[in-house]
Amino acid sequence: MLGHVVTRINTLRAARVGRHSPYKAAMADLPATLYPFWKRTAQHEFKGIPQDAFFFARAAEGLMAFFDCVRDSSLPCALPSMAADSVWHAWMRLSPTGLNAFCRQHFGRVIAHVEAPEMSGGMGRALAVCLVRARRIERMPAAGPNLPRLFALDRMLAMPGACGYLLFNGQVASLALDERGRAAGVPACVESLSAEQLLAAGLIGESEYRPHARKARIKGDRGTGGRYAPCGSGAYEGASEAACDSACGSGGCGGGGD
Repeated sequence: MLGHVVTRINTLRAARVGRHSPYKAAMADLPATLYPFWKRTAQHEFKGIPQDAFFFARAAEGLMAFFDCVRDSSLPCALPSMAADSVWHAWMRLSPTGLNAFCRQHFGRVIAHVEAPEMSGGMGRALAVCLVRARRIERMPAAGPNLPRLFALDRMLAMPGACGYLLFNGQVASLALDERGRAAGVPACVESLSAEQLLAAGLIGESEYRPHARKARIKGDRGTGGRYAPCGSGAYEGASEAACDSACGSGGCGGGGD
């Protein structure tokens, strides 16, 4: 009885995600067979992944957000969500031709699934491209400090074995999630996602970087007042990055680029 109630609640929550999503039209066009197929198969590739309709809806919305990032990008983008990737993998197995047609209809192009070793320019740069694109889409300052919904998704969903992202002393940091989706270890700042590296890579301009640098300098003059060491201090980076590499399979995937 309780199981039926929980299932009903998750189904209602999933429907609400679709109704209120910025990708409402695309979500409405998801194949009816995709969720049942994902529910049956994703657990074999992504150990411990929840199988409820709400989790699927949030993961599918994350995939739509990623496709939106790739849509107009001439550079490869890395997908920062294992939950979203689980939907992508299921869809590729279920109907690759249907997936391609869906992407052409809603995002203007076929979006190829590219594994980390084949990612042009490396995963660090591709992840930075995705971060800047996601910030611009959500009308956030491209230099930060902020975290787009796509990057926060796996932590919010407690995706088992994933690599969660968070803001840590004003910078984007990564955190390994254990087999139950809980934080394992401590955050490590991701150097390629810092405002300085985004500027050096040519992904943001000087006019976007300067306000961020000014605010960071003011904050630094006042002191962080926190109990954590600032990013870049090396206090946590080694152990946490190794854990996150392991959690994320030392790679990941993405798409885009010409």
